[in-house]
Amino acid sequence: MAMKTHKFRLYPSKNVEIKMLNTLELCRQAYNELLGLLNEQKVIDKAQIQGTIPDMKICDKRYKQLYSKTMQYECFRLFSSLSALAKTKKRNRKVGRLRFKGRGRFKTFTYNQSGFKIIKTGKRHQTLLLSKIGEIPIKCHREIKGKIKQIILKIEASGKWFAFVVEQIDKEIKPMQTIKNVVGLDVGLDNFVYDSEGNAVKNPRHLNKYKEQLAKLQRQLSKKKKKSINRNKQRIKVARMHEKIANSRNDFLHKLSHYYVSNYDAIGMEDMLMTFKSDIFAKSKSDASWGKFRQFIAYKAESAGKLFVPVPYKGTTQRCSQCGETVHKELWDREHNCPCGFIAPRDYNSALEIKRLMLKKLEIGQELPKSTSAENRALPPLAATFVFDAGNPTL
Repeated sequence: MAMKTHKFRLYPSKNVEIKMLNTLELCRQAYNELLGLLNEQKVIDKAQIQGTIPDMKICDKRYKQLYSKTMQYECFRLFSSLSALAKTKKRNRKVGRLRFKGRGRFKTFTYNQSGFKIIKTGKRHQTLLLSKIGEIPIKCHREIKGKIKQIILKIEASGKWFAFVVEQIDKEIKPMQTIKNVVGLDVGLDNFVYDSEGNAVKNPRHLNKYKEQLAKLQRQLSKKKKKSINRNKQRIKVARMHEKIANSRNDFLHKLSHYYVSNYDAIGMEDMLMTFKSDIFAKSKSDASWGKFRQFIAYKAESAGKLFVPVPYKGTTQRCSQCGETVHKELWDREHNCPCGFIAPRDYNSALEIKRLMLKKLEIGQELPKSTSAENRALPPLAATFVFDAGNPTL
């Protein structure tokens, strides 16, 4: 058994959206009340706090507008957050206390196990039926074959509603394919990816593409009167621009990760932590989203029966992939020039080194070929560049 989540767009009417927003607000208040009870306990007792939910409905009849499972899930959410804090503390990291959620801080509510139904209409939009709320048009662009276990409803900053449908499926474990084609990937800011085959993908820099439009919208937002209707309208425009940037970034990452998983049996990448808080290039690295790219490759490789191999990142840039000699390079040195005679772009050398470490980790008895006169010649800055079509990325 396995769980799979689908993200579908919702198109609620005004009356239904009012009910959804009311449900969201009641869930926030229920969470805060349960947190208040938790803070009063000297010894944490989950059963006692969960047992107060029926009493809350008696004391405040507004909670009767909530579906029972939805309200119970707020108790589960509270103790899940508490458990996450405890695990973080065990890793010797500084943690605070759970905080009360202010207005606008709640974005999701959940229907768990029951209280929902997806009705097939045979049209472009299906119908999502939710207890205590009603019917909502939903655009199911994928067929749901398994049993639906949970539906999470979320409102984005742009005002759009989405449903995350969690289905339980009988997962067929694909046998691991014979490893024939392997590739090492080195990520960077100039070239988003440089692989061990000599192919390079330029960094699209999604944020820079829309930065002037975003700056204009943010300037207009700063001039609006606080808590006014016009300010809220302008805030939605800014949120939709951020959403557009995020969508274009995800589209690029999905297509690129799909290309490598489709064409290679084993893919190696550095296992470096993606934290850039004190980095002068933090904004550019965050826009590149290397961590999300690695995540996409990992789960797609697992589904396709391919192999994703993280390798130690230290030394991959400075070490020669052919002889193993350390060749010091500053950040602005973009060429690897080793005394052994191997000359290549530094990113290409890193990709080859990642591939070598991956093969060593796999212990499949393969070795990289020794340097030849052709390999010793300097490669062009971009040996090849990806050209993305609508759904067919090719080299």
